Amino acid sequence: MLLETDVAVIGGGVVGASIGYGLTLQNVDSVVLDEGDGAIRASRGNFGLVWVQGKGLALPAYSAWAMRAVEQWPELSRQLESLTGIDVALVQTGGLFICKTPEALDRRSSDLEQIAARHDGPYEYEILDNQSMRNMVPKIGPDVAGASYSRYDGQADPLRLLHALHRAYRLKGGRYLPDHGVLAIDMKGEKFILKTARGDVLASRIVLASGLGNATLGDLLGRQIPVKPIRGQIMVTERLAPVFSFAMEQARQTIDGTVMIGSSWEDVGYDVNTTFEHGCAMARAAIDLFPFLSTVRIVRSWAALRVISPDASPIYDEVVPGAFLVTCHSGVSLAAIHAFETSRWIAEGNVPPAMRPFSLNRFGHVGAPIGAECSL
Repeated sequence: MLLETDVAVIGGGVVGASIGYGLTLQNVDSVVLDEGDGAIRASRGNFGLVWVQGKGLALPAYSAWAMRAVEQWPELSRQLESLTGIDVALVQTGGLFICKTPEALDRRSSDLEQIAARHDGPYEYEILDNQSMRNMVPKIGPDVAGASYSRYDGQADPLRLLHALHRAYRLKGGRYLPDHGVLAIDMKGEKFILKTARGDVLASRIVLASGLGNATLGDLLGRQIPVKPIRGQIMVTERLAPVFSFAMEQARQTIDGTVMIGSSWEDVGYDVNTTFEHGCAMARAAIDLFPFLSTVRIVRSWAALRVISPDASPIYDEVVPGAFLVTCHSGVSLAAIHAFETSRWIAEGNVPPAMRPFSLNRFGHVGAPIGAECSL
């Protein structure tokens, strides 16, 4: 039996679910095609930051996009809780990026100064020394040089978010089809035929939102999509009384009281195993930043794969007429803007000119049609 729809979103993680939910707000008939539970998913291992600072160093347009996204997050949180009853635990009290050494703090200051100079509009941040940071985070270690602080930043619960987006999508009439990984893409006139293990789907438009799977989908469409996996490992402590009032890139306390410790960045292909070596390094680094953690128990750990483009920034493009690419490694941070703005482009059938800095063209020959000649 052939299922027909206006838009087929390929990928059921946070990115695909955000777009799917947004399409229901646009009254567009859609399906979300997902793989099974064995699929490699960035959404299951996400740290949960809703973040601005530091974004835009490689791609200046990213800073404004990230800021607009976090400004829209409270409305997304409100809508999801009202519709589904799920509190996604959004907290936007500001964020800290900790720098252990004076040299690291100087680099961070220089990077943010460069981003602010290229940003169109206010871009507020502070560079804090150890004492100034101690006033905000009393548990910080005495040898930590300082941190950058941004009032724009915050955090949310990524698993609650994923659950809420899926529930909201279905409640508003969206069709979610698990175990429907796309195996082939054919054309029938101007429409796409998506072949899955459980039948074919006919769609006027498609959205490539499957994270690392977008590279394979691009191959099916004759386009190169440059994304690669970068492993990140996370450790989680036992529950503690409230310790941190701010989100931090290196550690954050969840609404349940656990402390998540992260920042591993490993180019190891599709390996999602945790390693003793990196676990020890992460634990030592965390104790250097927060000495009190030396007496706290680690209760679980995991590894997940980030979805990284050559400049670590999102890619938005219409790779062939009617096929829209949406890929990033900040699916939580960008969830609101994907739901409220990106879904609208897809409903209207075009990527606006303002998004050209995010297109595949910025990578030169990499994003060109496979087999095409393209000079740098």
